[in-house]
Amino acid sequence: MTVIGAGAGGLAAAVDLARQGCAVTVLESAAAPGGKIRQIGPGVDAGPTVLTMKWVFDALFADAGVSLDSVLTLRESEILARHVWRAGETLDLFADPRRSFDAIAAFAGVAEAEGFRDFSARAQRVYRTLEGPFIKAARPTALSLAAASGPRAMLGISPFSSLWKVLGEHFRDARLRQLFGRYATYSGSSPFAAPATLMLIAHVEQQGVWLVEGGMVRLAGALAELAGRQGAVVRCGASVERIVV
Repeated sequence: MTVIGAGAGGLAAAVDLARQGCAVTVLESAAAPGGKIRQIGPGVDAGPTVLTMKWVFDALFADAGVSLDSVLTLRESEILARHVWRAGETLDLFADPRRSFDAIAAFAGVAEAEGFRDFSARAQRVYRTLEGPFIKAARPTALSLAAASGPRAMLGISPFSSLWKVLGEHFRDARLRQLFGRYATYSGSSPFAAPATLMLIAHVEQQGVWLVEGGMVRLAGALAELAGRQGAVVRCGASVERIVV
């Protein structure tokens, strides 16, 4: 069995397939595994810079008989993100939502902080609706999601409104709309076109952000090593030109 690409998804697939007895070869065109996880200099991450949804990797490593914390040094960050504007304005969001509320109130006023609280609660509802039937499902479809959640819950995830429109319902301050609009860019989308469902990323961040000692490339290396332990072969510098069916 061949996996094309040694990004996080390809490596995770290789780990699970090899663990279940498949003969797996991973082909990666780059010189090292990781895909978007890469560095442009010593200690400078160029792709993802922090780890969220740690439970996904905990489960992947545990299924393979290894503890994630035994192979990586992780530190949960008190600051989720720091935002800086040209005018010298700075706003930090924190793992503690009360600190974020106070920071936003000092930055843009209490009304905006209350908008943040309402937005966070809405993001949490969206996440909880999607967690079982979509995020954790092996093969989610729109039909299976609708069957598991029901029509009212489906409307509650705001699939027909843009993220930008929904942000306008919670924030009058353009800087805050810009700040939270960045969640669409996580999937390479525009906040003006992407569905407001992506607000769930706000809840994901508030559930924890971890820093990987040595940079995120250490996570990619740990995944590749784990795949190798299960018997998979990871070949870097191996470009795939075509797939013969």
